[in-house]
Amino acid sequence: MVSSLADYVLLFFTYSTLGWCMETLYMGVRERHITNRGFLLGPCCPIYGIGLIGITMLFQNTRHGFWYVFVSIILLCSVLEYTVSVLMERLFHTRWWDYHDMKFNLHGRICLETMLPFGVLGTFALYQINPFLMAVFHRIPPGISNKFLTGIVLLALVDLVVSVRTLLLISLPEGEADHTAEISRRVREELGKRFG
Repeated sequence: MVSSLADYVLLFFTYSTLGWCMETLYMGVRERHITNRGFLLGPCCPIYGIGLIGITMLFQNTRHGFWYVFVSIILLCSVLEYTVSVLMERLFHTRWWDYHDMKFNLHGRICLETMLPFGVLGTFALYQINPFLMAVFHRIPPGISNKFLTGIVLLALVDLVVSVRTLLLISLPEGEADHTAEISRRVREELGKRFG
């Protein structure tokens, strides 16, 4: 069972990394080239970590049945994805994803094609991956696991500061479209100028 702060930190970074891998692989196959799918420089999509923390907190001890949990996870993920899309667009004046070309979308921010897989993946993570992660994690001596998690948190904070600062310095594409590839290219160029 997920109970301590360290457990939740582990879940956040595990699912943020798995989400980044899934997004990068899916879009790499679809677009035939690899693109960093997150807004951070490192292999991390925080929206997945936040989503799975929310799912875990709300449903790991629920007495409701499978279908209630499944539908609730779809709704939770949809609200989270829509909200993050709005917030990131307001902060950076650009879009990282857009579903206008897909059926049953809401303002291009969420769509049925992604809602159902998020429900399946979220439910699978809750019932299968979380228990496995906790079984492995709780076998590691606390001194080692705490140092490991502290190191990851520090790296993530550095990544967050550098990433946000870089994004605020460069000119970002505007309009309703998936600009992730172009944003990634411009960030690489800016970092190349500064550190190359």
